[in-house]
Amino acid sequence: MYRHQFCELVTGQLRCKWEAPAVRQELADHIQDHQAALMAEGMGRDQAEEAAVAAMGDPEELGKALDALHSPWPWRIYHAVRAAAISLLVLALCLGLGAFLGSGDSVSFLLEDLGYALKERDPQYIMDRYVLTDSDTVRAAGTVTGSGAIGPYRLSPSGKALLLAQEDGDTRLAFLVSTFHPQLWLESLDPDSQPCSAVDDLGNRYSSDQVSFLSTGGHLLDFCRVLLEDPAPAARRFTLTLDTDRGTATFIVTLEGGEET
Repeated sequence: MYRHQFCELVTGQLRCKWEAPAVRQELADHIQDHQAALMAEGMGRDQAEEAAVAAMGDPEELGKALDALHSPWPWRIYHAVRAAAISLLVLALCLGLGAFLGSGDSVSFLLEDLGYALKERDPQYIMDRYVLTDSDTVRAAGTVTGSGAIGPYRLSPSGKALLLAQEDGDTRLAFLVSTFHPQLWLESLDPDSQPCSAVDDLGNRYSSDQVSFLSTGGHLLDFCRVLLEDPAPAARRFTLTLDTDRGTATFIVTLEGGEET
């Protein structure tokens, strides 16, 4: 095993990712010093590097031990407090600007933005605004089961699935998935470019071009619109999977009249 591989395995065990660069550099320096000493004794470069890495022990065990010394909570608390402080500062600036101008317009705009943000957390509002169009016809509804985790994000279904017929004759299967994480400083999950796949109970497989996980852009609680384009008309159960290098989420849609799982 080479030096960089060992360092990545060790730092991969750290929950406190802010400490990872410093830990990685410290480990690399130590291995390099040991390698240089072995080369001075006549050992070849590659052999010396492998021996120096081996002398460090098991990378996962070392990583877990270092993780216990580098708690992520101080950093998490710092970022949460910072996010809260920024939000309060923005609110104070908006209120102060409204008072300075002698008008309630700024406050009104702020309240409108708050109302809009609350609507964006309502699954029915998201379906009506981002999924359904006036020309859509609901052909069938169904239940959605399943779950998954992508890094710190926990994914779970929200509401029913709808099989929609569009004006041009195309069909679309649509449902919502909530994504939750307890870390205020993280942005919303961005699964748009991640590999997606689907298969139905008739054995039809759908390419990644036909499956979409689209984020609405929230923070602590967000909703992804999951869309399957042109599902087979006779199929009644669909399994959709979002598979990333940080985790996997799988959801099963059973349309009315289909076999429950």
